[in-house]
Amino acid sequence: MDNILYPPTICPCNKNSHPGLIKPFIICLALYVLIPANALAIVEGGPNDYYDTSSWTHEYLRSVNSNHLVPAQNQVTNGYTGGKHYNIWGEIDFILRWFPNHPQGLQFMARWLPEYPHPPDKDVEYYFRKAINYKPSPKPRPADATAPMLYAIYLHKKKKYAEAQEQYESALSITPNNSEVHYNLGLLLIERNDYPAALKHAHTAYSMGFPLPGLKNKLKKLGAWKDIPEKQKSTHLQQENQQK
Repeated sequence: MDNILYPPTICPCNKNSHPGLIKPFIICLALYVLIPANALAIVEGGPNDYYDTSSWTHEYLRSVNSNHLVPAQNQVTNGYTGGKHYNIWGEIDFILRWFPNHPQGLQFMARWLPEYPHPPDKDVEYYFRKAINYKPSPKPRPADATAPMLYAIYLHKKKKYAEAQEQYESALSITPNNSEVHYNLGLLLIERNDYPAALKHAHTAYSMGFPLPGLKNKLKKLGAWKDIPEKQKSTHLQQENQQK
């Protein structure tokens, strides 16, 4: 499983990750009271859409990250170093109540929730299902493949292969040209001894220019690798040229 590709962490310290996740933001109560309720694009306490582009969503997201996600990350990474002690489940629950589809919050939850006390009915599966079933309103947007992809990776690592395959395929139904998902699904299908299907997804990933050789090497070792048909290469090349 070492070759499973993990999506880049959407780091709140990365200025390119999401608008305005750097400087800590303290909500000004006086300003909040003065603004009409219908002017706010945010739902107090959640759920809110991580991908919403409104300025109010960005401000609340910045506050959630700087006051909850980043301190919790620091505590689990460096240990308690004094000052406020964070309840890790409490922080995870707060983050994912406000923004159920928060990708870094989901990654953090999947990694650390099993290691900290939490209510039995609020486990990893609970938060992933909540993210996958979340439907932004009142402004709907196209379905997001990130949540099922992250859930698939979690299940894959847990060797829950049938469930992981279902989530990978769900992600591909939303973004069929996602080479990372094709690659990971190919790795999973090897675990399920379905080498022809694994080869199919390997061809798709590599014809789109996917760089990691792990899947190809595994198929070669099993004697199941075949070179990508030239027709498939040219088809994906044409599609890439059309998208440019």
